[in-house]
Amino acid sequence: MTATGATPRLRVGMLVCTARRPDMLRACLASLARQVLPADVGAEICVIENDSEPASRSVVDEVARSSLLPVHYALETRRGIPFARNRSLTEALAHGYDWIALIDDDEVAEPDWLAMHLATAQAHAAEVTYGWVRKRFERPAPDWWPPEVMRPDPEGTILPRASTNNVAFSARLIRPDGSGLSYNPVFLNGYEDLDFFERAHAKGHRIVWAPRAVVTEDVPASRVAPERLIALVRASAEAHVQADILKTGYARAAVKYLVKGLRRLVGGAVLLTLARLQQLAGSRRAEHRYYKARLRLARASGNLQGVFGHRPDYYGTIDGR
Repeated sequence: MTATGATPRLRVGMLVCTARRPDMLRACLASLARQVLPADVGAEICVIENDSEPASRSVVDEVARSSLLPVHYALETRRGIPFARNRSLTEALAHGYDWIALIDDDEVAEPDWLAMHLATAQAHAAEVTYGWVRKRFERPAPDWWPPEVMRPDPEGTILPRASTNNVAFSARLIRPDGSGLSYNPVFLNGYEDLDFFERAHAKGHRIVWAPRAVVTEDVPASRVAPERLIALVRASAEAHVQADILKTGYARAAVKYLVKGLRRLVGGAVLLTLARLQQLAGSRRAEHRYYKARLRLARASGNLQGVFGHRPDYYGTIDGR
């Protein structure tokens, strides 16, 4: 909702990529439609559905009928996060937005979310602001998984990169007469957003921390199941290999990650053996050590898969509803 009495001088697109999570998408869009904005800001909502057919179009239409903000819809049939994200950039350019704000379809924004992004950008002369993602777990993550903590840095801290789950940025990053950035489709298992903003940082775009721009992510129980967490670590390790290949070339990256992968493989095997011995001895720490070993082996597997060109399909499984 925009305050009345002024003509908007800044056009902002709030963009959401979605795939097969209609209930979560509905809650996300409802939170965007409730944004309280400064009088000089005009905002619109744009949904990019990444599927072979418009399965969630009815949800978008439902929100559009009651929203005071314009709501747009686009279908991107090429399955994969980079393709959906690039379609979002195409839509942003087509609609002529000055700024773009990105949120995931499993998140709900606070009413002042967009206003806080823009205020932080203005206060710190930034072209990218990265906000806080507060996690709401359906079931607690296992004890052996690193806890979720808020970044302790003060507002305006300069960052080398950001993620797309809660970020706003100037259209200058993507305009042809600006930096012309887009997402690299090689990153089918994540890291496409980190790569995007790392390149933005390298081109001189100022990225800052915006802790007052808050979204809440609903984390379903399936996403913190042990095998799902292990699969995430494997996919992340593979994506890091792809990132290094782009930065240093295949030969150098291959040597680095062959050594790292084999070292992790041996270390993980040793830890797994010790965990098994602890289990036989009835140690309370056995489970913790067992999963630490599994995580190390997953990183080893991901590193080696990245070197040899195998892509684990982590995002082929949809968590949520």
